[in-house]
Amino acid sequence: MPAKPISINLLGQEDLKHTAQGRIIGWALTYGRYIMIGTEIVVLLAFISRFSLDRRLTDLKEEISQKQAILEANASLERDIRLIQDHLVKIKQTTANQLVPLDDLNLLQTLLPADVYVDTLDVTPNQLSVSAIAGTTHGFSQFLANLGAAKQFSRVEIGDIRKSELTGIEFKFTAYLSNKK
Repeated sequence: MPAKPISINLLGQEDLKHTAQGRIIGWALTYGRYIMIGTEIVVLLAFISRFSLDRRLTDLKEEISQKQAILEANASLERDIRLIQDHLVKIKQTTANQLVPLDDLNLLQTLLPADVYVDTLDVTPNQLSVSAIAGTTHGFSQFLANLGAAKQFSRVEIGDIRKSELTGIEFKFTAYLSNKK
Protein backbone atom coordinates (compact mmCIF):
# COMPACT_ATOMS: atom_id res chain seq x y z
CA MET A 1 0.00 0.00 0.00
CA PRO A 2 1.36 3.32 -0.98
CA ALA A 3 2.14 5.73 1.73
CA LYS A 4 -0.14 8.63 2.10
CA PRO A 5 1.67 11.95 1.88
CA ILE A 6 1.76 13.87 5.00
CA SER A 7 0.83 17.53 4.84
CA ILE A 8 1.78 19.80 7.70
CA ASN A 9 0.35 23.28 7.80
CA LEU A 10 2.06 25.31 10.46
CA LEU A 11 -0.01 28.40 9.85
CA GLY A 12 -3.37 26.89 10.42
CA GLN A 13 -5.87 27.87 7.78
CA GLU A 14 -8.88 28.60 9.89
CA ASP A 15 -7.22 30.61 12.58
CA LEU A 16 -5.06 32.56 10.12
CA LYS A 17 -7.94 34.01 8.08
CA HIS A 18 -9.43 35.75 11.09
CA THR A 19 -6.39 37.62 12.34
CA ALA A 20 -4.76 40.81 10.94
CA GLN A 21 -1.50 39.00 10.50
CA GLY A 22 -3.22 36.28 8.60
CA ARG A 23 -4.90 38.70 6.24
CA ILE A 24 -1.58 40.45 5.46
CA ILE A 25 0.10 37.10 4.81
CA GLY A 26 -2.80 35.99 2.62
CA TRP A 27 -2.69 39.22 0.62
CA ALA A 28 1.10 38.97 0.27
CA LEU A 29 0.87 35.38 -0.94
CA THR A 30 -1.82 36.12 -3.56
CA TYR A 31 -1.32 39.70 -4.78
CA GLY A 32 2.29 40.12 -3.67
CA ARG A 33 3.55 37.61 -6.16
CA TYR A 34 1.84 39.58 -8.99
CA ILE A 35 3.53 42.72 -7.74
CA MET A 36 6.88 40.90 -7.64
CA ILE A 37 6.38 39.57 -11.18
CA GLY A 38 5.46 43.06 -12.42
CA THR A 39 8.52 44.54 -10.71
CA GLU A 40 10.76 41.91 -12.26
CA ILE A 41 9.32 42.67 -15.69
CA VAL A 42 10.01 46.40 -15.21
CA VAL A 43 13.58 45.65 -14.07
CA LEU A 44 14.16 43.35 -17.05
CA LEU A 45 12.78 45.99 -19.45
CA ALA A 46 15.01 48.64 -17.89
CA PHE A 47 18.01 46.31 -18.19
CA ILE A 48 17.26 45.50 -21.83
CA SER A 49 16.53 49.14 -22.75
CA ARG A 50 19.86 50.10 -21.19
CA PHE A 51 21.65 48.46 -24.12
CA SER A 52 19.73 50.43 -26.74
CA LEU A 53 20.10 53.65 -24.76
CA ASP A 54 23.86 53.09 -24.42
CA ARG A 55 24.12 52.55 -28.18
CA ARG A 56 22.15 55.72 -28.89
CA LEU A 57 24.35 57.65 -26.45
CA THR A 58 27.48 56.38 -28.19
CA ASP A 59 26.04 57.30 -31.60
CA LEU A 60 25.14 60.79 -30.37
CA LYS A 61 28.64 61.33 -28.94
CA GLU A 62 30.18 60.27 -32.26
CA GLU A 63 27.84 62.56 -34.18
CA ILE A 64 28.69 65.48 -31.88
CA SER A 65 32.42 64.90 -32.29
CA GLN A 66 32.02 64.76 -36.09
CA LYS A 67 30.05 68.00 -36.13
CA GLN A 68 32.60 69.67 -33.84
CA ALA A 69 35.34 68.65 -36.25
CA ILE A 70 33.39 70.16 -39.14
CA LEU A 71 32.82 73.38 -37.18
CA GLU A 72 36.48 73.63 -36.25
CA ALA A 73 37.49 73.04 -39.87
CA ASN A 74 35.19 75.85 -41.01
CA ALA A 75 36.04 78.27 -38.19
CA SER A 76 38.49 80.29 -40.28
CA LEU A 77 36.00 80.50 -43.15
CA GLU A 78 33.29 81.71 -40.78
CA ARG A 79 35.68 84.26 -39.27
CA ASP A 80 36.52 85.52 -42.78
CA ILE A 81 32.84 85.76 -43.70
CA ARG A 82 32.07 87.70 -40.53
CA LEU A 83 34.99 90.03 -41.22
CA ILE A 84 33.75 90.63 -44.77
CA GLN A 85 30.23 91.28 -43.45
CA ASP A 86 31.61 93.83 -40.98
CA HIS A 87 33.51 95.52 -43.81
CA LEU A 88 30.36 95.58 -45.95
CA VAL A 89 28.40 97.18 -43.11
CA LYS A 90 31.09 99.85 -42.73
CA ILE A 91 31.14 100.45 -46.49
CA LYS A 92 27.35 100.80 -46.58
CA GLN A 93 27.45 103.26 -43.67
CA THR A 94 30.21 105.24 -45.34
CA THR A 95 28.46 105.41 -48.69
CA ALA A 96 25.16 106.32 -47.05
CA ASN A 97 26.81 109.19 -45.16
CA GLN A 98 28.99 110.27 -48.07
CA LEU A 99 28.31 113.62 -49.61
CA VAL A 100 27.35 113.82 -53.23
CA PRO A 101 28.98 117.14 -54.18
CA LEU A 102 28.12 116.87 -57.86
CA ASP A 103 25.86 119.94 -57.81
CA ASP A 104 28.52 121.95 -56.00
CA LEU A 105 31.17 120.88 -58.50
CA ASN A 106 28.92 121.73 -61.45
CA LEU A 107 28.28 125.15 -59.96
CA LEU A 108 31.98 125.78 -59.46
CA GLN A 109 32.69 124.67 -63.03
CA THR A 110 30.15 127.13 -64.43
CA LEU A 111 31.73 129.98 -62.45
CA LEU A 112 35.30 129.32 -63.63
CA PRO A 113 36.54 131.44 -66.56
CA ALA A 114 38.70 129.80 -69.22
CA ASP A 115 42.07 130.80 -67.71
CA VAL A 116 41.23 129.88 -64.08
CA TYR A 117 41.68 126.33 -62.83
CA VAL A 118 41.29 124.65 -59.45
CA ASP A 119 44.40 123.34 -57.70
CA THR A 120 42.80 121.81 -54.59
CA LEU A 121 39.20 121.47 -53.53
CA ASP A 122 37.59 120.57 -50.20
CA VAL A 123 33.82 120.07 -50.16
CA THR A 124 31.82 119.92 -46.92
CA PRO A 125 28.05 120.06 -46.49
CA ASN A 126 28.10 123.84 -45.90
CA GLN A 127 31.12 125.17 -47.77
CA LEU A 128 33.64 124.88 -50.57
CA SER A 129 37.28 125.53 -49.77
CA VAL A 130 39.25 126.06 -52.96
CA SER A 131 42.82 126.80 -53.90
CA ALA A 132 42.86 128.11 -57.50
CA ILE A 133 45.20 129.66 -60.03
CA ALA A 134 44.21 132.39 -62.47
CA GLY A 135 46.38 132.92 -65.53
CA THR A 136 45.50 136.63 -65.91
CA THR A 137 44.13 139.42 -63.78
CA HIS A 138 41.13 139.59 -66.09
CA GLY A 139 40.34 135.90 -65.40
CA PHE A 140 40.80 136.50 -61.67
CA SER A 141 38.46 139.53 -61.66
CA GLN A 142 35.90 137.66 -63.81
CA PHE A 143 35.93 134.74 -61.38
CA LEU A 144 35.42 137.07 -58.40
CA ALA A 145 32.50 138.73 -60.18
CA ASN A 146 30.99 135.31 -60.94
CA LEU A 147 31.35 134.29 -57.27
CA GLY A 148 29.68 137.50 -56.12
CA ALA A 149 26.80 137.03 -58.54
CA ALA A 150 26.14 133.40 -57.59
CA LYS A 151 23.06 133.19 -55.40
CA GLN A 152 24.01 129.72 -54.11
CA PHE A 153 26.66 131.26 -51.84
CA SER A 154 25.69 133.16 -48.71
CA ARG A 155 29.19 134.63 -48.42
CA VAL A 156 32.63 134.23 -49.96
CA GLU A 157 35.90 134.75 -48.08
CA ILE A 158 39.04 135.32 -50.14
CA GLY A 159 42.21 134.13 -48.40
CA ASP A 160 45.82 134.18 -49.58
CA ILE A 161 46.45 135.97 -52.88
CA ARG A 162 49.91 135.72 -54.46
CA LYS A 163 51.22 136.61 -57.83
CA SER A 164 53.63 134.14 -59.35
CA GLU A 165 55.49 134.92 -62.54
CA LEU A 166 55.39 131.27 -63.60
CA THR A 167 51.77 130.36 -62.88
CA GLY A 168 49.82 133.59 -62.50
CA ILE A 169 47.64 134.59 -59.56
CA GLU A 170 47.39 131.92 -56.86
CA PHE A 171 44.52 132.42 -54.42
CA LYS A 172 42.38 130.61 -51.89
CA PHE A 173 38.77 131.19 -51.05
CA THR A 174 35.97 129.68 -48.99
CA ALA A 175 32.41 129.88 -50.29
CA TYR A 176 29.61 129.18 -47.83
CA LEU A 177 26.61 127.52 -49.42
CA SER A 178 23.28 129.13 -48.65
CA ASN A 179 21.01 126.28 -49.73
CA LYS A 180 22.71 123.62 -47.58
CA LYS A 181 21.94 124.86 -44.07
